[in-house]
Amino acid sequence: MKLIAYLSNGFPNFDESFKRALRYVENGVDIIEADIPAANPYLDNDLLKSRIKVARKQTVDYGDYFKAIYRIQEASPNSEIIVNIYEDTIKEMGMNQFIEYMDKLKNKTVLLAGSNFPDVRQKLVEAGFSPSSFVTREMKKSDLELANESDGFVYLEGFGNSEKYHSDYPTLKDCVKEVRNIIGDERNIFVGIGVHSPEQFKEVHDTGADGVFLGSIVINKEDNIEEQSRLIRDLNKIAKDC
Repeated sequence: MKLIAYLSNGFPNFDESFKRALRYVENGVDIIEADIPAANPYLDNDLLKSRIKVARKQTVDYGDYFKAIYRIQEASPNSEIIVNIYEDTIKEMGMNQFIEYMDKLKNKTVLLAGSNFPDVRQKLVEAGFSPSSFVTREMKKSDLELANESDGFVYLEGFGNSEKYHSDYPTLKDCVKEVRNIIGDERNIFVGIGVHSPEQFKEVHDTGADGVFLGSIVINKEDNIEEQSRLIRDLNKIAKDC
């Protein structure tokens, strides 16, 4: 199972986020999820919103955030990077500009946030990109249909409000199994949201998911780099069955 670490691109500044990305990789992270700070990050929690706000105080030029990603790619060429971006942001910068930025990364995978602008997804697909789809623990028919129609990875909600969990798929393992039945074995299922403890991380591992997003579980350790690094190494051992 792959470790996917969220990187607050540009927080608290570009040099620090660059160092953080390399530290993630050094300690066993397989994929860096680098965000492009949105003007209105309405889907993010308060912690990430506050970090995005700080990042955007430096610059609102999206090209600067892509340059920061290029810097990481150059320093760690064997590391995979997934760009996390809102549909709104793509519309703001323009589709052609986004494609130009992504072509320099030589990466066709996009973690696409939002569902208000289906034309953005369609244009990405037409341009040869593989935008992600999102499935909650409610296992909505519409979400599963989009997952089936897409060719990108599926972002599956890990843990949330248990009252909203689908009664036919009460466990995370049930959800992973059903999504796998729908999309097949060739595409990835990455689990994120609510993975706040090593115990929950182990539960994700046991579902057979292809990867897990590390958000607050790692971010909350930033005040102690040594402790954060040790946690990532420990999680990597679980992920790789070491």
